Amino acid sequence: MVDLLIHPSLVERPGRILLLAAVLAIPGLLVFVARRLGAVRQLRVWPCLVMSCLWAVYALYEATLQGKGYNIRVELLLIHPALTLLSVLALIATAIPRPRASAGPAGGAMLGGSSERT
Repeated sequence: MVDLLIHPSLVERPGRILLLAAVLAIPGLLVFVARRLGAVRQLRVWPCLVMSCLWAVYALYEATLQGKGYNIRVELLLIHPALTLLSVLALIATAIPRPRASAGPAGGAMLGGSSERT
């Protein structure tokens, strides 16, 4: 289970982490362009873009630790699984349309009441 959350090919490889950040930014950018063109209104842009930025910050962190020879990396038990879980949630949040806000009753009528005045 731990190998699923902490992928060994990302440890001390900031280039691969940046590649992952770029791949994660693609859905956010596609939704951004689609919203600008008016094709999609209810999809969220920010979750994937925020997670892409967080992965890029993590890549900078890994770049500072690269080659230092630390044999115990306890932060990998917290940071990497959290980023992985939040990335999956960001992809889901970007793909699922947000619910439409209700405009309220038409014509200013009260709920359950008649719109006609006597």
